[in-house]
Amino acid sequence: MINPVWLVSFLEVVKRATMADAARHLRITPAAISKHILSLEKALGIQLLQRSTRRIALTSEGVLYFEHAKRILEAYQQAEAAVSHTKEEVSGTLKIICGPQIGNLYLIPYLKEFLERYPKLRLDIELTQTLPDLEKENVDIVLGLSSGIPTHWIQRTLTYARWVFCASPEYLEKQGIPKKPSDLTQHRIITRTQRQPNNRIEFKTGETILFEPCLYLNDTRAIRRCALHGLGIAQLHDYIIAEDLKENRLVEILSKFTEQKKLIPIHMSYFPAAHVHIKVRKFLDFMVEVVER
Repeated sequence: MINPVWLVSFLEVVKRATMADAARHLRITPAAISKHILSLEKALGIQLLQRSTRRIALTSEGVLYFEHAKRILEAYQQAEAAVSHTKEEVSGTLKIICGPQIGNLYLIPYLKEFLERYPKLRLDIELTQTLPDLEKENVDIVLGLSSGIPTHWIQRTLTYARWVFCASPEYLEKQGIPKKPSDLTQHRIITRTQRQPNNRIEFKTGETILFEPCLYLNDTRAIRRCALHGLGIAQLHDYIIAEDLKENRLVEILSKFTEQKKLIPIHMSYFPAAHVHIKVRKFLDFMVEVVER
């Protein structure tokens, strides 16, 4: 039987490359860390780490196991949460880092309900597109951001999004509606500065279109507003413009070339402690409830 504490120690050692650093982070002794790793290796019947006086590295088997260890630990935590004591109190401060669009769609509208359920809980929410130092800032949960998440953190899929090409009715009336991907080269394209590459679009047919953007912006909300004002065609996640499409403020184009090309997972990420705090569990469960409504 594998103890989840062994998994936590293993993941932390891989991240920090030394048992001493892992022990300091977990606030246990290096001897305890070593014992956890040895117990895990014995239970599995394989060697996970190559140890030397200078460094620790994963064996080939260790590389494979590392990729699954996060999922194993997450499954344990979810099972534990399902049978946790119902009278356990939800209190303290929950620090959340959240992408602005996801936050405004899935989080902010439901805060009142969440806080009414758990009135002793305080929330510290930062809406940003750039991750801070998660451990230095004592972040509990990252919502809707994936770039820069430490590899040892657990990522739980909240929902999925897809890319949508869109433009305002006014723009399309003046410039015409693209009928096929190559038509985009004759249109004004708004792109996000950070997207790499930001001058190329690949379609589900395998066709790749290179274009010269007319406008670079570093904020998704600004891209949406520019599209609404008729400045050009934008590629945005469906959840960002769902209401605009419904109210015909924006029109989806080239859908038969892009639909279901690639679904993009939206994750909730959190530190893989052996016992996930109840405030974290309750928030994760609440967010799943929100997107399933």
